[in-house]
Amino acid sequence: MTENTVVRAPAAPTTPGQPQAPASSPEARAVRAEAEAAPEPKRLTLGGVEYLLPATSDQWPLAALEGFEEGKIVAAVRSLLGAEQWQRLKDTGATLADLNVLAEQIAAAYGFQSPGE
Repeated sequence: MTENTVVRAPAAPTTPGQPQAPASSPEARAVRAEAEAAPEPKRLTLGGVEYLLPATSDQWPLAALEGFEEGKIVAAVRSLLGAEQWQRLKDTGATLADLNVLAEQIAAAYGFQSPGE
């Protein structure tokens, strides 16, 4: 190399058609802020077992919304919990009374007056 040769680091990989924003750009800062501000899942406990639910009702599966709208609390709670947590609830020997308690906890966690609201 000669004395006047400039050596540059390889360019960061880019996705074709999408310009890459510098790490300190307003866009990059906005993406980081959104990721850091992402709400945590709701944590409910029944009989000493913790269940995680979507952070906001905006993230509910449509089946849960339909269940609550139609008064089908079992279907709504099953959809919110997902298959693995639903099975864990059943494995605890949960009863209808337990399901009602869990439904009330869900309503309170999301700011509803009752599960049917």
